[in-house]
Amino acid sequence: MTDRADNIARGQMFAVLATLLWPLQEAFGGVLMRQHQAAQVVALRYIAHLLLLGAFVLPRYGLRPFRTQRPGLQVLRGLCMFGMPAGFILAAGLTRIGWIWAVFWLMPAMALAGARFFLNERPGLFAWAAALAGPLGAAAIWDAVPGNLAGTAAALLMGGSFAGYVVLSRVLRREELIASLFYTAVGALLPIGYFAWRVWTPVAAADVVPAILTGLLSLLILGAFDKAVDAAPVTVVAPVIPMVLLWELGLKVLQHRTTVLTADIVGIILISMSCVFYLSSNHVQERRQRKSA
Repeated sequence: MTDRADNIARGQMFAVLATLLWPLQEAFGGVLMRQHQAAQVVALRYIAHLLLLGAFVLPRYGLRPFRTQRPGLQVLRGLCMFGMPAGFILAAGLTRIGWIWAVFWLMPAMALAGARFFLNERPGLFAWAAALAGPLGAAAIWDAVPGNLAGTAAALLMGGSFAGYVVLSRVLRREELIASLFYTAVGALLPIGYFAWRVWTPVAAADVVPAILTGLLSLLILGAFDKAVDAAPVTVVAPVIPMVLLWELGLKVLQHRTTVLTADIVGIILISMSCVFYLSSNHVQERRQRKSA
């Protein structure tokens, strides 16, 4: 039981690390979006991701760490990381940004449903509560107003794609991390590259540093999620992902000196309390299992 408890704690630690880095990824991507369209920014992220990965791995280990036993699933997982920005780009032209993020944050609940269906994991009540706090908290923080059907469908594609990525990461947990990071980037870059090429604008010297940082953060975030679901089930990891919303709001306040509104406070309390209850319930459950062992 101690090993299981340690694995759950490790999985949640890596998941929280990924949520902390997520807003930084968005911030540096936002710098690039001042001059470039979203498809090009995503392409630059994965180009930098692959260049950094290659620079670190190839001189030391050669091609061996890039081998995979499950190329089809690896590419499918990469396509999920194409579906996420593609869904956002589609949704942004159809509905308001607040509604997009409110719908996207159904993602943890979709991941729990996927884990239940494909992995036979059984999320508990507190896991569902924490997961469903995501869209409610996002709706409060983003002051969401319901959008049209097409925009909602595109936002669901966005959230469902990332949920699929998380579930597939659990399926592929025995694959080498380097191979997973490589195939994820390739699977995302190839299709987004087609759309990026059509809107491509010259990359200036001032774009190099934020592009490299987005690539580095891509490696760290996706690596942290891989390590999280390698250590613990999706039902343990997914409910803490809405913590991203807390760090996003905190970074926004620090960057722009904005005022925290009542709706923001409601969203913060909802997400914070649901995560606290969820983590506490896990701790109590593990303690009971240790006593009964």
